[in-house]
Amino acid sequence: MNREPSDDRICLLCAESQVPNGITRNGRFFCQTCDREWILEKRKIPRIGKNILSSQEKTEFLLDNLSLFNSSMGLEDLMQRFTELISVRLKRDKVAVFITNLELGEIRLVYYSSQKRTLQRAINRIALDYDLSYGVLIESMAKGEPCFYKFTDQKHPFYEFYSKLTGTKSQLVIPILYANTAVGLLTIDYEEEDYSDFLEDQEILQLVVGQFAVSLRNSLLFSKSENQSKNFQSLHTAALTLSQLYLNNHDEMIRMILLTLSGIVESSFTYLIESPKESSKTKIFKLYRDLENYQIHTETQMMETNSIEPILQMKETTVMNPSDQSIFQSMGIKGKESMIFPIILENGTRCVFVLTKQDSRFPNDEIEALNAFISLARITMENSNLYQNLSNKERLEKEIEIAKEIQSTLLPRKAPEAEGFSFGGFMVPARGIGGDYYDFILSPNRNELFICIGDVSGKGVAAGLVMATVRTILHSLVRVKDSPWEILNDINNYLYSNYKEAITPRFMSMILLRWNLITGEVLFSGAGHGNFYHYHAGSNSLSVIETEGVILGIKPDISLFRNESKLKFDSGDTILLYTDGVTEALNTNEVQFGEKQLQSSFLSCIQLEPKNILERIYAELKEFVKEQEQHDDITMVAVRKI
Repeated sequence: MNREPSDDRICLLCAESQVPNGITRNGRFFCQTCDREWILEKRKIPRIGKNILSSQEKTEFLLDNLSLFNSSMGLEDLMQRFTELISVRLKRDKVAVFITNLELGEIRLVYYSSQKRTLQRAINRIALDYDLSYGVLIESMAKGEPCFYKFTDQKHPFYEFYSKLTGTKSQLVIPILYANTAVGLLTIDYEEEDYSDFLEDQEILQLVVGQFAVSLRNSLLFSKSENQSKNFQSLHTAALTLSQLYLNNHDEMIRMILLTLSGIVESSFTYLIESPKESSKTKIFKLYRDLENYQIHTETQMMETNSIEPILQMKETTVMNPSDQSIFQSMGIKGKESMIFPIILENGTRCVFVLTKQDSRFPNDEIEALNAFISLARITMENSNLYQNLSNKERLEKEIEIAKEIQSTLLPRKAPEAEGFSFGGFMVPARGIGGDYYDFILSPNRNELFICIGDVSGKGVAAGLVMATVRTILHSLVRVKDSPWEILNDINNYLYSNYKEAITPRFMSMILLRWNLITGEVLFSGAGHGNFYHYHAGSNSLSVIETEGVILGIKPDISLFRNESKLKFDSGDTILLYTDGVTEALNTNEVQFGEKQLQSSFLSCIQLEPKNILERIYAELKEFVKEQEQHDDITMVAVRKI
């Protein structure tokens, strides 16, 4: 065997100048140092700028990865740490991780890392379809093998778009395999088409991607089980709320059931077909959720029972393609997949829930959660039927008792656990059941806190129902929207569309704040609620913050009243929010407590804890009104940055 001098050849994998064991076709050989088939380069030293790791650097990279995988972290943290490690160690700027879901037939981009934050945000918003448009990803996943390809070889216009956006000329795709099944994909973008530049990346990443697959799968399983636990806790709470609040308001009960169902699985169309025994007419309750614009529309429709008899005859849960059902088309249902859940109540009423997704399918865990909630909803509907048989007096007494109890559970039971902040809040209803509402909603990452206070028009059970509905919608919206104004706009759309034709229309004023707990910045919007106070500890001064906007539920479009403002909170600062039940409380001489008195009371006890501040203000208010009857709900919220 002829050997060439050892000083004019170098292995691109280990960067060692070694004589090969034997040169084969196209210049490929087995290196004596690393014992792998590699590209033989004729040069004495590596080319400047190539990403060749020394043995020590490879060892450090592997140890860093082992340390990463042995730690306990959530899915997002795992993605961020892993891609950052690749970026630092392999000096690669554009790294992406995809998750594959074979059950639903989809590939989902879960993280894209780049030093250019604007580019990172833009790529993370791209949605990929699971089809042949992205054949390279599908092929690599199906074969379980890495793939390096040039964008110029791809015909689909997506690659030209992606190349212009990122500067990418070629890409390395490595499947993330667990038990020989692809759970995800790792991609590295290159700004050139040189094959020699990706080889070491592929070799070193294949050593760690197996361990990453285990960590990724465990993180996904943990997230799934955590979501299931939260779902069932939410289902229990929602069912309890339905059973206790909506027993005497059948249509509102159905709307809340549909709203909850659509929120569990993010279905676009959620219907209930309700056919009383021996009736020729069937009532259809419809809820359409625009997932892109976060809009909710509801309506009801009457149809001849015999025209939808095939659906009413169904006995068990069924999966359907809505485009194959002419009945669904007549009802306005369209999409990719529908789930049918039939139930029969004890009074003989046949009910069928129809949930439809426009662009995806229902995974097994969502179907399980839906079955559980529909079972609870059935109990609520049965209880509602029984409740209708109570005497008017018994029904009214029971309604007030139950509504008062459930309303107290809907208000925050304890202050949120946000380090560096102190909270206080309470409500005293005027008639047992109040229309005032306040809440603290802490984001899952504990970095943001939404604070709100509101006042529903009217008193008693009707106002309490509106308050409970708004709470449900608000808790759903803060998870998908950052802007307080956009959230208020969606609440307005719901109130107007559902109560515009009611005998007594329902309106609501509100202030909504989004507090960034890291920077201390507060973004707030108003909906005709008035003022709140900001105490500045540094200057020992009080600012009256005037909110704007229009009361929710009066107009179909409130875009002309858009308002969003910012505040900066420093250490020791305190805010006080209140409803008009505080300032408009009357004494025996028909004199109002007023804002001046409230400001004075607030400043006089500013050194106390927020909850004690509210107690002191309420004590002074009670002393002011003495034995005068309370005519409006009294609600206050105080928050301090420690």
